[in-house]
Amino acid sequence: MNASIAWKPPRSAMSNNFSSLLDKLVEKHRISDLDPAGFQAFMDEPGNAVALLTDEPDTTPESWDLAVIFPELLVSTGVKLRAAVLRPESARVLQTRFGLGRLPALLFVRDGGYVGAIEGIRDWSEFITECSTMLQKPVSRTPSIGIAVSVVSSSSCH
Repeated sequence: MNASIAWKPPRSAMSNNFSSLLDKLVEKHRISDLDPAGFQAFMDEPGNAVALLTDEPDTTPESWDLAVIFPELLVSTGVKLRAAVLRPESARVLQTRFGLGRLPALLFVRDGGYVGAIEGIRDWSEFITECSTMLQKPVSRTPSIGIAVSVVSSSSCH
């Protein structure tokens, strides 16, 4: 008998309402609601852009906090930024692709390239400073998570 059925705790009211909060961001602030495939097209468009990558607030309550302040951060930059939100399932795919250590995160891109990321929540003044820095940074190589590679030789030495 296989006892590998995984138990998942019930979702809290905060997590159940989180999807509604993200829906409001999309509707009220005209923020794009993307999946990983849609993110590539978003990234490839010209100009500065930022994506909010979220996690389940049951496990990462900061996701709720960052989603609430995200529209204000967009206004505070003083620059017209294209903006997107990625829900937890989609965000985890991009977390791996962009080598992010944790969610939530703000992922900055420009003209099809990676600029940088701000992981987690910050004091307001730190967010403003870091967002301004991201808008000045050049496009760079995407960081990645190191994966061990084994090299297998076809010849043997005896």
